Amino acid sequence: MLSLREVRKSFGDKTAVDGITLEVPAGEVFGLLGPNGAGKSTTLRMVSGLVFPDSGGITVDSLDISEDPEAVRARVAYVPDEPTVYPRLTGREFLRFSGRLRGIEAGELEERIDFHQRLFDMHGWLDKRAESYSHGMIQRVVLSSAFVARASLYAIDEPLVGLDPASAETFHRMARSAAAGGAAVVISTHTLPVAHRFCHRLGIIHRGRLVRTLRPEDVAPGDLQELFFSITGTSPADVSQYFD
Repeated sequence: MLSLREVRKSFGDKTAVDGITLEVPAGEVFGLLGPNGAGKSTTLRMVSGLVFPDSGGITVDSLDISEDPEAVRARVAYVPDEPTVYPRLTGREFLRFSGRLRGIEAGELEERIDFHQRLFDMHGWLDKRAESYSHGMIQRVVLSSAFVARASLYAIDEPLVGLDPASAETFHRMARSAAAGGAAVVISTHTLPVAHRFCHRLGIIHRGRLVRTLRPEDVAPGDLQELFFSITGTSPADVSQYFD
């Protein structure tokens, strides 16, 4: 469903993505792990057709993004790491707006919105203006917008930020269901235990390179953090003397 071949992207003299090659088949949830600035968000933006690579190739559902970007964008549902909803719209109006942009028929769109209102427990506030929403409420609306699209590929950057435990588990179930229905799901996350439990495969990015891919069963849950630290050369600070 998704193919990246030696993809590179720089911004000025900073290399954000440095030769990533990756295949994500339909039916898979793939987790991108990496420290801040590793290239995860840039990769997802390129996959979504919002940023074009300097070199290399990206195909989604066998369509080359450089040759037919509009067709690729129509197949991808993207959620950024800082999602926003137009503040003067209600959540329902935003979902209608995004659904109509995708050409979803009005009756079908209303059914999908009603389903996601129940799914993410948005009763009582979906018809209020988004200017009153918390971060978690915005996240639920934007995730609903992605799933309403019923896309071929979901590219979701830090999906769990602001979500309560029930909404987070609902997201996991929806993403798995989307994959089971034939889509591919690529998420970027810093929540290593959740990624270990939820994703079919994991990829660790460091300095723009995909350094390691593995399956969760290849590493014990408690060892994934140490493996991450070892690969990325990161570690938590020593604070033992602070309160002495």
